[in-house]
Amino acid sequence: MADHDNDRERFVTLMEGLVGAYVYIQALLADLPLPIAIPDFEPVGEEDGPATALLSLNRVRQLIEDEPIEVKTQRAYEHLVLDWLTAYELLVITRLAGPAPWRLDAVEFSINRVVTWIEVIEGDDADES
Repeated sequence: MADHDNDRERFVTLMEGLVGAYVYIQALLADLPLPIAIPDFEPVGEEDGPATALLSLNRVRQLIEDEPIEVKTQRAYEHLVLDWLTAYELLVITRLAGPAPWRLDAVEFSINRVVTWIEVIEGDDADES
């Protein structure tokens, strides 16, 4: 029973971290030379759930190509989005199939990559200043 409680707590913590990262990504996108707005991430159970946010975030991968920023920064944004989407998909699978330790580890790994991409992007912003 304790393992189940720990897995549940870890799942909730990872979901909170992922939603927090989404909010941070919104801010990064809004600060681009050609600002990109994506809708808030709505929890499951809302009318459309997160579908609109997910589709909008995926669209960023095409829109970032038009940004007047370095190509390496464009790639960092693309990878940031893909790693965020990967973490989200793994959490959905975890919710459906159960919190196997490797699923939660993979989610954590993807979120850590999201943080790394954010650091790369912010480092590039500081270099350009």
